[in-house]
Amino acid sequence: MAPLVATEGRGMKTLDRYIARVVLAHSGVVMLVLLSVYVFMSFVDQMEDVGRGTYTFASAVAYVAMLIPRQIYELFPMIALLGTLLGLGSLASTSELTVIRAAGVSVRRITLSVFKVGLVMVLFAVIMGEVLAPPLEKQARVQRVTQLAKNISIGADDGVWVREDDTYVNYINIGRLLPDGIASNVRIYRFDRQHRLVEAIAATRAEYTGRTWRLHNVRTSYIGTDAVRVSREKTRDWKAGLTPDVFRVAAVPPQNLSAWDLYQYVVYLRGNNLDSKQYELAFWIRVITPFATAGMVLMALPFVFGSLRSVGIGQRIMVGVLIGIGFYLFNAIFSRFGVVYELPPFLSAALPTVVVFGIWWLLMRRVV
Repeated sequence: MAPLVATEGRGMKTLDRYIARVVLAHSGVVMLVLLSVYVFMSFVDQMEDVGRGTYTFASAVAYVAMLIPRQIYELFPMIALLGTLLGLGSLASTSELTVIRAAGVSVRRITLSVFKVGLVMVLFAVIMGEVLAPPLEKQARVQRVTQLAKNISIGADDGVWVREDDTYVNYINIGRLLPDGIASNVRIYRFDRQHRLVEAIAATRAEYTGRTWRLHNVRTSYIGTDAVRVSREKTRDWKAGLTPDVFRVAAVPPQNLSAWDLYQYVVYLRGNNLDSKQYELAFWIRVITPFATAGMVLMALPFVFGSLRSVGIGQRIMVGVLIGIGFYLFNAIFSRFGVVYELPPFLSAALPTVVVFGIWWLLMRRVV
């Protein structure tokens, strides 16, 4: 191994591949362990709904399986940190890092090799979080809601359809759901018991007030036997059994949407003079998360080359878990801090990751 790493060109490629193989193997093991815990907890939670409507054991399995890419994406900064820490730690424990450095390879060159592995891990996380997770999670929620509540039909193109029975039979179509009690492009079709359309209501937006829905920019068509009368109102209250609880199940939370979907939501909210800060923050968190994953990979380096080079695997895991949980808590707390004190969404999303890179740079100065 030493003669290989001492040479440039081909030898450095061999070093890159070797470090990548070790780090990715340990990261894979960490991912399987953490993911198995999350999958088990999610499955136990879904078992409470098995038997309701047409929701079966197989439905619960399918629902949990479709959420796996999202769970991988959420766990990946922790996976990257622990995998790199354990992988490089194993090389340090067997004195391979010592041999590599004795062969003339600098810490900076090893850092470059680790950074290349980090780029591969970041690409994997982006594919999971931006390409696979959003459509799979949406499909999972669609199937779950449809099976749990037969009177609700959710489609990707025509929005949400709900059937309600009172004096009339109401068919309600909602073009877009927002998980904070707001609906847009609302259409209500009211039929009498003889299946005749008697009233059609169209509203650009609806807000849940606690007991009723407040429709905005309402156009109502009253359909008689020989004529149609149309009226327009700025607002109108509408009482329905449909509540935002349905939205919270059917609509994907903003933190689980793709960056592109979040961008579209922000444009929509701004265009309708609605508060978009929650979605802007979620958008920037999505953009910054790959950098956070890269930061977690690099964060393992100063500990491996420094105080953890001769300690056991249990201590490395403990340090990795503490750093990962600390970053998660700081990120969550600062994000909410930014919302409360109305900080720019980009600053709220980026500052924790900037702090990680700052700490890494300070620690590496003591190693190099």
